[in-house]
Amino acid sequence: MHLKIGRKFNFFFYSAILIILTSINNYNLRDNNIFRIEVLEISGFSEKKNEIIKDDIKDLLKKNIFFLEKDYFLKLINRNDTKKLNIKKIYPNKLMIDFIPAKPLCIILINNNKIILGDNKKKLNIDITENNLPIILGSSNIDEIFEVLNLLKTSKMEYSKIYSVEFFKSGRFDINLKNGVLLKFPFKYSLDIINYASNLLKNKNFINSKIIDLRVENKIIKYE
Repeated sequence: MHLKIGRKFNFFFYSAILIILTSINNYNLRDNNIFRIEVLEISGFSEKKNEIIKDDIKDLLKKNIFFLEKDYFLKLINRNDTKKLNIKKIYPNKLMIDFIPAKPLCIILINNNKIILGDNKKKLNIDITENNLPIILGSSNIDEIFEVLNLLKTSKMEYSKIYSVEFFKSGRFDINLKNGVLLKFPFKYSLDIINYASNLLKNKNFINSKIIDLRVENKIIKYE
């Protein structure tokens, strides 16, 4: 079997690199200046914020690109404003860090105080200029809220049309839509029942309903 020229070149090139890096007669990788980080690029946020982060982590400069500590990047991914982190090493001495910013998911109201929850399951320190987010009432349980909102976002329900989600101590919730329709869900809620409610909203028999009550199994109660 014959290798194509491009593949053959790559094979010998990477083999040579491997030999160099593993040879006991060659320089020590940890101490060699060739692999010290000289270029650090930050992206994902605004230009100003990228520069602030770059200045905050400038201690990465001069570190060996092969021996970066994982815990260092865990601190970055744990930022409240960050959902994901992409790290790319450009050998021999360039490190690129791309932040995927967290997006606001909802506004939690607790005693008239507003908490903005991000899609990274963390509280965001941002100002909302145009409020198109659902308001959460009756709960401060982040796990509970996050679970329900993820169900809503993956369902057929139009998330942008939700005005508020109200939680009750029993573990169930109601949805208030921006058009004034109230959807009452049972204790044992699921993606299927949320999709079912979404389909009812498009059904001509429920088009004038102001309340659709699904709390009783196998029964629909509507009020016009």
